[in-house]
Order: sequence, then structure tokens, then C-alpha cells
Amino acid sequence: MSWKSGTAPDIFKSGEETYLDRLNLAQLTQLYLTSVLECPFYKGPKLLPKYQVKSFLTPCCSLETPVDFHLYKSVMIGLIDLLGARLYFASKVLTPYCYTIDVEIKLDEEGFVLPLTVNEDVHKRIALCIDGPKRFCFNSKNLLGKEAVKQRHLRLLGYQVVQIPYHEVEMLKSRPELVEYLQRKLFSQNDEVQR
Repeated sequence: MSWKSGTAPDIFKSGEETYLDRLNLAQLTQLYLTSVLECPFYKGPKLLPKYQVKSFLTPCCSLETPVDFHLYKSVMIGLIDLLGARLYFASKVLTPYCYTIDVEIKLDEEGFVLPLTVNEDVHKRIALCIDGPKRFCFNSKNLLGKEAVKQRHLRLLGYQVVQIPYHEVEMLKSRPELVEYLQRKLFSQNDEVQR
């Protein structure tokens, strides 16, 4: 594909966005975000906003693997038991950097869990990655590259990333064990959950 000076390739000009167009734009956006997040000293050309996607999680072509529904439901039940109510965490949160967080929990400066509607006085944000089998390499406990990149970028954005892999949850035999597991994963520095 050759570019003439000052012109964009046909994939950017077409009124209809095809699968390939959307995937290309998502990959370009992720490459641009990688340069911004991982190379803050980079001063080269920027990707214009009109060529950037708003979300990497889309039905047709995604740079993120959708959350496993059954694993997600199990973890939700455990979180409600642990935190006392659904209002203490948000699900499927879209970050300003196009990534979707499975669950976000906000903490104040003293480590108290804040309701999901609170936006001021947030000291720490926990990004819970509920990783089902499709987010791992085949027959392995290694994350797919796109999921490892996502978690690295979330850390660079200031999130405390907590991974909940399916193979750990599958070993739990009861709901109280799940709650205890989530307590350890989320609040290992605190003696008890504060809300």
C-alpha cells in the first residue's frame, strides 16, 4: 500500500467500516497508546483522534478477550458477600485509554472501599481481571500477549491490577472459600475489609 503525501489509505476514507478497518484502527490505537504509556519521552508523530477507536472490546474484532460469563458470575457473588453490597464495585468499566476493566474497586486514602458512584477522594483504583481459559495460552497458565499488554498498561495508568485466574477459582470448593480467596487477593495488606 503506498501513501501519497497528505493522503490517507482507503481504509480510512470509506464510509463503511469493515472488520479489517476496525481491527487495523484498534491496532494502530494500541500501538499509539503503547508509545505514550511506555515511552513518555517519545515526541514523534501522534495518531489523530479521528483514527483512534474508543474501545478495544468490540463484538466483531477485539484486542481484548471478553470475560468468561460463568467465572464472572461466581466472582460477583463472592464480591457481594465480601463487600456487603453491589454498590461497592463497578463492572465492565471503560477506561479513557480504551481498555475495559472487568471489575473496578475504589479505595480512599485509609483503604476504605468507596461506593462506585464516588469520584472524588479516590486514592487507589483496583482493576480486577477475571481471567477465564480463553485469556490464557492453550494448555498453559501463561496469559495471551494481548492480555499481558492490557494488564501492563493498566498498571502504567495507576491501577493496582489483581488477577483472578480461572484455575485458582476452580480449586475452591465453597462460597466461603471464594470469599476468603477474594479477601486475600484484594486486601492482603489490610487485616479486614473496610467499607
